[in-house]
Amino acid sequence: MSDTIQTLLQQALAHHQQARLQQAEETYARVLQIDPRQFDALHLIGVIAKQRGDLESALNFFGKAMQVDPLQAKLHCNLGATLQEKGETLLALACYEDALRLQPDYAMAWNNLGNTLRSLQRYQEALNSFEKAMRLQTNYPEAYVNRGICLQEVGEHAQAILDFEDAIRLRPNYGQAWFALGFSHQQLQHYEPALASYHNAVSIMPGHSPAYYNRAIVLIKIESYAEALDDLQQVIEIQPKSPSAYLQQGHALRHLQRFSEAVQAYQIALEQGGDAQQLHYYLASLGVGVTPSIAPAAYVADLFDQYAERFDQHLQQQLDYQVPQLLHQALQNLVPQAELRFDRALDLGCGTGLCAAFLKAMSAAVDGVDLSAKMLEKARQRGLYDSLHSQEIVEFLTQSVSSYDLMIAADVLVYFGDLRALFEAVHTKLDAAGIFAFSVEASQEVEWQLQRSQRYAHSENYLRSLAKQVGFELLTLDAHHGRSEQEQSVSSLIVVLRKT
Repeated sequence: MSDTIQTLLQQALAHHQQARLQQAEETYARVLQIDPRQFDALHLIGVIAKQRGDLESALNFFGKAMQVDPLQAKLHCNLGATLQEKGETLLALACYEDALRLQPDYAMAWNNLGNTLRSLQRYQEALNSFEKAMRLQTNYPEAYVNRGICLQEVGEHAQAILDFEDAIRLRPNYGQAWFALGFSHQQLQHYEPALASYHNAVSIMPGHSPAYYNRAIVLIKIESYAEALDDLQQVIEIQPKSPSAYLQQGHALRHLQRFSEAVQAYQIALEQGGDAQQLHYYLASLGVGVTPSIAPAAYVADLFDQYAERFDQHLQQQLDYQVPQLLHQALQNLVPQAELRFDRALDLGCGTGLCAAFLKAMSAAVDGVDLSAKMLEKARQRGLYDSLHSQEIVEFLTQSVSSYDLMIAADVLVYFGDLRALFEAVHTKLDAAGIFAFSVEASQEVEWQLQRSQRYAHSENYLRSLAKQVGFELLTLDAHHGRSEQEQSVSSLIVVLRKT
């Protein structure tokens, strides 16, 4: 290598290391004017192209460098990173494997290989790759963060937290590590440390909208709605066309009873491409537009998937939820307890299984059906159901080949307005003289209405009339305190019908 080329390369590297990319690129180009096959200049000008997002130019320069020297592990690693960014995952995987064949102790290649394996959902192999990178280079905060993200994707948030904390110890101002730490705390409902982590993330990365957004979600969870609005406004300033930010803004405003502003936020979310079906449902709950006859299935599934981990505790400790006990008592009041036996019961919208214990005590077999997969997983852990099904309940009843002599729906019909289709499906799948017990929230005004709580209420007259039309005998219809909402008692109608 000539002295001139050596000097130019040193100058270019100095510029490159100081992120003076234009000067570095110009100096590498001067080297290539002298020697068009100079490996380092070809390779590193390709690295600059990748840094700028010009992936095609990067691949072009890496290809030329490969013709000069195909045995450089760092070239294969950078080629893999470029292909991964292009979405060519399997080609990227092969490049990292080539790099590691050439240099088995190449920590960055092991780390990048782990990211590629993670994108292919080959999680255990990815974890092994990250661990290899960390053993080879103990001061490697990126590898800790990447392994933590991989652990997040398999639901191991407690273990992921340890990796993010190690990354932060190695690099205290590592904004992405603080953000990821906040996310794992949020998933574990550790809301105070989640807020602290997101605070550090936005302090280090003031333009990072996901940190503001996630912090707003946590603030909504702990009912700090005004503070959540501040964070959502930050998101909107950074991403003015974010439908999810306007959606959450609508939710926070609704909780603050600023209903006209909530309507405006939901309408903007709709204009920006948010989920039309759900947004029309939210707007209808505030009196805008046509009221749908049923809550959107995706809304119900998402709501309870998010709610699953804290569902039982929140209902019983904060909302004073009484519906399962009230339904159990209503059934016991029908006949002496010793005679109250059923062959097969179906728990409609079973959730985590709060009715499972008393259903199992009075039924030879108990099935459950619910839209939320995460709620069903909680129900499965009780070990009381003979079968569990993830499906919309009218669809399940229509398709099921089983029949039942008891069906129960605890706090489920609040997501149905018009109950006719449900009543008819239940009637069809009930055995002769079968029992249908359920709860609804009480409406004093109309047959059924969508409330601001985004739950339906039904009137006594509507239930009596519909039951008779479909072919049920009314056995019980009583009003009780079913739960609390914003420290106010919610009146629930406890209803028991018998198929005639």
